[in-house]
Amino acid sequence: MKKHLLTLSFIFSLLVSCGPKINPGQQESLQNLTNQVDSVTELVNALDSAELNQLADNFFDRKNFIQNQIVDTLKPEMIFKLDAFVQLRKEMGFIRGEYGTIKNEANILKKQLIDLNHDVSEGLVDKKQFDRYFSLEKTNYDQLTMATNQLSAAITKGSKKYNDFLPEIDSLITAYKESLNE
Repeated sequence: MKKHLLTLSFIFSLLVSCGPKINPGQQESLQNLTNQVDSVTELVNALDSAELNQLADNFFDRKNFIQNQIVDTLKPEMIFKLDAFVQLRKEMGFIRGEYGTIKNEANILKKQLIDLNHDVSEGLVDKKQFDRYFSLEKTNYDQLTMATNQLSAAITKGSKKYNDFLPEIDSLITAYKESLNE
């Protein structure tokens, strides 16, 4: 009987030592951060990368044509519209240059949190280590959130303005090309 009690005591002490070594508040903070990262990652991954790339490519094709090909004198109101269209390069450049990086970073952060959750559940991370890891991942999340907000604003603002300008810009480009063929 003493042998069994000793064995049960040993097994119990193993189970207790293998459990999470962080306190419930830390566990809750980790779960909240995991949920937040999952939401941001889901949002970024839901964006249609082919559509965003096509939007940016179409914009830059038109912008380059306007800046490099049109040499005729235009009416001032048309020049202002063309200039306003060309000014969309900030939003479109951000989409083109940053979307892939933001998506990649979101997926990496999600994977890091999966690993941290696993390590915590296996008891591989103590309270001090957890605070350091959590702080790093929280900083990464804050930066990801800021970048995702900038991306969302660029997509919303850029695509709306682009679509508003598109009929007139395409009409002008078509008319210009036709005047060259005359």
